[in-house]
Amino acid sequence: MQLTCPCCGEQFPLEAGMADDEGKRLAALFAGMEPKLGKAVLQYLRLFSPAKRSLRTTKAIRLVEDLLALVTPGNVTRDARTTDTRRATPTLWAMGIEQMLSAREKLTLPLDNHHYLRAVVYGLAGDAQATAAAAEADRSRRSSNGPGRPADYFEKLARINGDEALKLITPEQAEKMRSELQ
Repeated sequence: MQLTCPCCGEQFPLEAGMADDEGKRLAALFAGMEPKLGKAVLQYLRLFSPAKRSLRTTKAIRLVEDLLALVTPGNVTRDARTTDTRRATPTLWAMGIEQMLSAREKLTLPLDNHHYLRAVVYGLAGDAQATAAAAEADRSRRSSNGPGRPADYFEKLARINGDEALKLITPEQAEKMRSELQ
């Protein structure tokens, strides 16, 4: 089976893409991501490529692992020095990456780390409209409400998350309200 590289148009056998252990490891990292986030991360990695060379697979693995360590907890801090956290879904992280890609010409490339992305996602998590859009995207991605969930479950959950992000309720109140929804 032949694949075509979406960047350069070169064709190569599928086996060649998975021939080395690093390629397999990188593919496994992407396999565990939500599709929208995975697609955004593939484009995001280009922001780390040196001007005259391609991004090494080992560096791509490290970058993706570091990014997953930020995404997986489900919240974001502005930077490593602060403790103020906001809820951030994988969809919100994908939106942050898309925002960075649209403003690529304003960035100093190649990027060295995920600090700027973290700040962008932190800002989006504090924006009620962006949070609502991410919640709506998550809802539309799911074709059903899930087992035993009332039709308005996700709407109520998004409202609780939005109220918490806007600091209308405390994190403890939000957690209590989420547990009552279950």
